[in-house]
Amino acid sequence: MTDKAALRRELRRKRAALPKAQRQAAERAFARHAGRLIKRGQRVAMYLAAGSELSLSPLIARTLARGIPVYLPIVPRRGRVMQFTPLGAPGGAWHFNRFGIREYQAPARIAAHKLDLVFVPLVGFDATRARLGQGGGFYDTTFAFRRLQHNWRKPKLIGAAFALQQVAHIPAEPHDARLDMVLTEHGPVS
Repeated sequence: MTDKAALRRELRRKRAALPKAQRQAAERAFARHAGRLIKRGQRVAMYLAAGSELSLSPLIARTLARGIPVYLPIVPRRGRVMQFTPLGAPGGAWHFNRFGIREYQAPARIAAHKLDLVFVPLVGFDATRARLGQGGGFYDTTFAFRRLQHNWRKPKLIGAAFALQQVAHIPAEPHDARLDMVLTEHGPVS
C-alpha cells in the first residue's frame, strides 16, 4: 500500500480492533519502557490520545509522580506550529481544540526547540523510523527546524505506537519529521 490515505484507514482499523485489556496492558508496558528514557531536569512533551491512539496516561502519571513536568501541545487557531504548556500550570484550563481534542491551555508556554524529549503520536511507522501521522502536518511543521540544523541535539522525537502499527514501508516525503526512535509496548524498535 503506497497510498497514504488507504494506509491510514487500514492502520486505524487495526489499532481500533485491539481488545481493551490488551490495549491497557500495552500502554502500561509502553510506560515502563518510556519511563527509562526520561531524566530529571528534562522538558518532556507528551500528547493526550485521540481515538484509538496509544494512550500516554500511564506514562504521564508516572512522570508527574517523579516530579518531572509534562508539556502538552497546543494546536494554534491558525497555522500549524504548536506551542507546549506544562500540564497543571497555574492559570490553565481544559478546552477542546478545533479538532475536538482536549488541550490544557495555560499562559506558560514554550516553543518546540526548548523541549528535550517529545513523544509523538502516529498512525504507522517503518523500520527506518519514517512516521505516518494523522495527515494535518502539525508535528512536521512544528519540528521543521530540525531539518534546517546540522548539529541539533534536541528535542529527540520518539514515536509512540503499538507494535501492530509497524509496516514494511511508509511513503515518506522530504517535509516529514524524522523520528529518532520508535517505542512500542515491546520496547525500542530497531
